[in-house]
Amino acid sequence: MSDPGTSEGSFERLRQDPFFDVVVDLVAGYLATAFTDPDSVAGEKWTLTCLPAHNDKAGMTRLFSLRVGPLEVLYIDQYTENGETVDYRTVMVTSTSALTRELGCPLDDLLLRYPLLRFRPVEDAAAGGDAVAIDWFLSDDGADDQFFTLPLDESTIAPLAERLADKELGPNPRSHNRWFAQYVLDAIEDDD
Repeated sequence: MSDPGTSEGSFERLRQDPFFDVVVDLVAGYLATAFTDPDSVAGEKWTLTCLPAHNDKAGMTRLFSLRVGPLEVLYIDQYTENGETVDYRTVMVTSTSALTRELGCPLDDLLLRYPLLRFRPVEDAAAGGDAVAIDWFLSDDGADDQFFTLPLDESTIAPLAERLADKELGPNPRSHNRWFAQYVLDAIEDDD
């Protein structure tokens, strides 16, 4: 049985979400900073799903999931009440050591410097203890501003992606939405 997150229909449903352009920008930015040529390693070193089957709670839907190697490194959850969207939560994983080096302070100090963001160490052997999940809710006024001031670029994303991409237990190519991936890759090419 195929994963519903890999179908063209799931991609078309995601395209209808008002947050779709933000989703594309985030995924394209992550991939462009993680890989020199993301197109050449699509489905092999990274996979992308749309509206994946997930252990969603009532009122929460995962819009997409980007995996590099065996680790989920970027996703957005949508929260609804009575059929209406009430919030979005963005989660991005990056290298802890690179992030703290770039910002010149330990992880604990980031909580004080960026009070609307949450920094959670990722317990995953593939990351070698050097990964942190940064998450925030759109409804927290100013959280997006704090998030986008972080150095989330080649200096912090690429070291983690490099570590994850060559793991033996990489992403499952059967869990890859080729329609969404191609749309994102086209967006990256258009930005060049």
